[in-house]
Amino acid sequence: MATLKYIASKNADYNAAYRYLVFEHDEKTGRQIFDEQGYAVVREKYLIDGLLCTPDTFAMECRKLNKAFKKNQSERDIKTHHYIISYDPKDAELGLTIEQAQEMGMEYARKHFHGHQAIVCTHPDGSNHSGNIHTHIVINSLRAQDTEKLPYKMRRCDTKAGYKHNSIREFLTFAQNGVVKMCLQHGLHQVDFGKSKKRITNQEYRAGRKGQERLDKRNKKLRAEGKPVQQTKFETEKEKIRKAIEAALLVSENETDFIQLLQDNYQITVKESRGRWSYLPPGRKKPIRGRMLGDDYEKESVLKAIATTKEKQKETENVQNNVSEGKNIRRPKPVISTKIPDIGEIGSLVDIEHNPKVKESEAYMQWAKIHNLQEQSKTFNYMSEHGLLKGAQLDEELAALRIAYDQAKTEVKETEKQLKNVNRSLRLLGQYYRTRKIYQSYRRCSNKKSYRAEHRSELELYDAAVEELRSIYSDGKFPPVQELKKEKSKLMEHKSEQYENYREIRKQWMDVSKIVRNRDSFLKKQREQERIESPKM
Repeated sequence: MATLKYIASKNADYNAAYRYLVFEHDEKTGRQIFDEQGYAVVREKYLIDGLLCTPDTFAMECRKLNKAFKKNQSERDIKTHHYIISYDPKDAELGLTIEQAQEMGMEYARKHFHGHQAIVCTHPDGSNHSGNIHTHIVINSLRAQDTEKLPYKMRRCDTKAGYKHNSIREFLTFAQNGVVKMCLQHGLHQVDFGKSKKRITNQEYRAGRKGQERLDKRNKKLRAEGKPVQQTKFETEKEKIRKAIEAALLVSENETDFIQLLQDNYQITVKESRGRWSYLPPGRKKPIRGRMLGDDYEKESVLKAIATTKEKQKETENVQNNVSEGKNIRRPKPVISTKIPDIGEIGSLVDIEHNPKVKESEAYMQWAKIHNLQEQSKTFNYMSEHGLLKGAQLDEELAALRIAYDQAKTEVKETEKQLKNVNRSLRLLGQYYRTRKIYQSYRRCSNKKSYRAEHRSELELYDAAVEELRSIYSDGKFPPVQELKKEKSKLMEHKSEQYENYREIRKQWMDVSKIVRNRDSFLKKQREQERIESPKM
């Protein structure tokens, strides 16, 4: 389900909204970006349209309307209302395009902001490169035309021209419900806003990005001086706590053990208040609540994870005992066997000819040359030890692994597709059964108009669920929920086995690819050297 964000602006420059939607802006400062010649840089991709105006004339039409009704003359007056509909990044997998999102945004604006001058603009990506398509709807606060009454608590003047838009709580609830219904009608994802396994706020994201930029500059200086680089990835304080918790969970047997491990190994103190945990890292006075790290780091989730780990250890011990006693047990699908032994710590070579860092720093070039010689030596020692210097065994193995990798990947995707369809049916059936009693009461009610007005949102959810379920099950017979849950359980178990097989094949394929690339790179340079020296001989 898409989220709805609301911003009220007192900026009298109506062109500012248009400039923000059409031209590039710096994420840090919010200022407009200009090229070397002083021209504003246009966004790479966007779609924009207007209601009761064109995007180009939005500012002029708003000022003309304000003058006609003598409104929005004070600095304290709200001039524009800005609504942002942000879709789930996964909606792109369901076929959501920027064109479809723009069309949905226009339809939404006509219904919820009828009578207002508005510009509707859709962008293909979010501010933090999250990949979510989002639509901006900017309206003039002053209404240009009379409108019909909407189904929420409105004042009489809220339908009259010359009066201002009133973004009260009831309207925002109505607007958010409109987004929910729009998502249901188009089969898009729904999100539980109250839950997040790993909660990364916008503030933490920006702090991490700035820290990474500082670390990259420091590392660049160290490489230029020929000094070794110890850290390449910046971690925020919250991320360090998350990793410490995850590491402690793997070896903890109980709650006391978990708290002691965090204290001894990471100097993180666990504090408890009203049944909730918070974590106090070294050098900090105020602890960080588990909820701020994410749902997986709260007390209840941590204790559940410890219990789950213990159960898995018991299952493993039982399997080992059964094997030792010769009993038949259910095993996962066997991983493809490869004739190539484990390559150990062999690394990839640096492309000295095309790597930009090599051109920027002589110290880095020197390090890259030494690194390449070491990795080439490891590669050919490995090939010599395992009899791979002659013949095409490596190439044949690489081709076979590539075929196995593609097949495993296809199988995982097919299972994921089936799982997505089952989840969709379960969601719709849940929505259908939750609202069915209200629909049945509506059918029996004598005053249907009054009852529908009172239960409009529930009836709309029921209608949307029935419509989608009939599109899935054309015979009109909906499957039992328990059968779908059993099917989901089997698919999840099957996916887990497939994914384990896929990861192992991928690792083998990448290892063999690394050996082949290192070998080919060395042989290519050797042939070039022979070609250069041949005329001299």
